[in-house]
Amino acid sequence: MRKLKFIILLLNAFASQLVAQNTVHLCVGESHSFAVPYTNGSVYDWKMQNTSIATITSGSGTENIIMNLNSSGTFQLIVEELNASGCFGYDSVLVEIHDQPTPIISALGPVQVCFGIDVVLQVNTIYDSYLWSDGSSASELVVDSTGDYSVIVTDEFGCLNNSNAILVDIQSASATADFYFDGICVNSPTTFLSTSFSVGDVINSLNWDFGNGIHSYSDSVSVSYNLVGDYQVSLSIETAVGCKDSIFKTITVFENPKANFNYNPYTISTLNPDINFFNTSTNGTQYLWDFGDSIYSIIESPTHIYNDPGVYDVMLFVENVNECMDSISKKIIMYYDFVLHVPAAFTPNDDGDNDQFGPIGLRMDKYESFGLYVYNQWGEMIFETEDINERWDGADSQNGSYAWAIVIVDELGEVRKKVGEVLLIK
Repeated sequence: MRKLKFIILLLNAFASQLVAQNTVHLCVGESHSFAVPYTNGSVYDWKMQNTSIATITSGSGTENIIMNLNSSGTFQLIVEELNASGCFGYDSVLVEIHDQPTPIISALGPVQVCFGIDVVLQVNTIYDSYLWSDGSSASELVVDSTGDYSVIVTDEFGCLNNSNAILVDIQSASATADFYFDGICVNSPTTFLSTSFSVGDVINSLNWDFGNGIHSYSDSVSVSYNLVGDYQVSLSIETAVGCKDSIFKTITVFENPKANFNYNPYTISTLNPDINFFNTSTNGTQYLWDFGDSIYSIIESPTHIYNDPGVYDVMLFVENVNECMDSISKKIIMYYDFVLHVPAAFTPNDDGDNDQFGPIGLRMDKYESFGLYVYNQWGEMIFETEDINERWDGADSQNGSYAWAIVIVDELGEVRKKVGEVLLIK
């Protein structure tokens, strides 16, 4: 019997690869055709080793068979041909079946994100090629729109498979961080207020970093800086669905002015109520004086006149070009000058001159109480009044000397008493 020589042809082997002579690499789960050149009158006998990993489903006895590849492994496929002349021939091929790839995709971070934030999808293993569900072919996928995403991969043997699917949800919500601050002076409270806002969601967390080791999680915060200089302040926010944003601002903390003043004279009274103030403040550009009597001034070094005796807290407020402030307070005492004159004689003769007896003085209208009492030579009270404007006219009295007493409670609440004699001359 003459032996025939021929070659087994691999037909319809989609995505297959012949990487070594007489070795064919195929994939589990596929059906493939194997064939040899047809000779009229020939009979073909196909044989294979390890029938557990592949089975012939059709074409036995013909030049073309179809096989199902059931599991991974290696087997030898042999075909024998007996032609019409009784000649015999055979050929064989080594078939290696590979498992399909098992790609698994995952997201680098959350898959539910806010508008403007991308989601990155990656595959767990490196493959020869990738075909994502959106048509892209990179090894990882950057997603910026809502949808289900998966990938078809092809390995080195031409085997391909689809991955799991991941739903990416790009929310319509967004977050914008911002803040306002007021006051940038050393050792004075600086108020920080979040003006952040979100669209389609609510802000549920804030994180402040004031650049001096202090942190806070409130909407509004007051912070005092102990040193002048520049500080970087940051605010980070996050919404309920995870929208995040941050902002950084550099603030400059400035030095405060130093308030101080002197005054002259150091003692004032109701007779000498004028006082001069001398502003000795440093690093100031604007000034406000509060004299403690509801009178104010913006003159740098003013003069003031007090109307009433008492103790006054004089305050000077100083502001510089950076709106930093300082103040100082000093007590000013205005003393009370009790001035009261009582005449030694009077002449009630209706000539319009010295016709009545009574005291004259300063600020008498401010007395809390007043009493004038006149006595004759036997000690009898012949006149009294509590009206500061009423006088004794001596109409029913004879010429002579009369005793008098004046009892006053002055404007400071002090009781003052004066006594003496007056000569009545008609």
